[in-house]
Amino acid sequence: MLYFHIAMFLTFQVAANLCFKFGGTAPHHFWWGFGIGNLIGMSSIVFMIMMYRAMPAALVIAIGTGGTFLLNQVAIFLVYRERISTAGCVGLGLILAGILITAFLNNPASIAQQGS
Repeated sequence: MLYFHIAMFLTFQVAANLCFKFGGTAPHHFWWGFGIGNLIGMSSIVFMIMMYRAMPAALVIAIGTGGTFLLNQVAIFLVYRERISTAGCVGLGLILAGILITAFLNNPASIAQQGS
């Protein structure tokens, strides 16, 4: 169930950001993008709360914030064809590495094993 909450949070966050980008493409799209994006974005918080119930806060923040950033970059590239520079790709790789390090090396089980 935890993976479902993570997937739904990330999906809703990406959908909200795509709506915000749509709202920024032309003046007559602004309120549609603003309204729908905020409705979807607010809904994603329910899934984040469920993530906080099941995981340490540092992990929720790493996956939630970092994962959202990574997926938004990919989604904006795919939908709106906005290029990502080489330096941007390196930065995205570093963020992914940070998420993975936090997820796999900074969990309570691994900390308990290191202390033994």
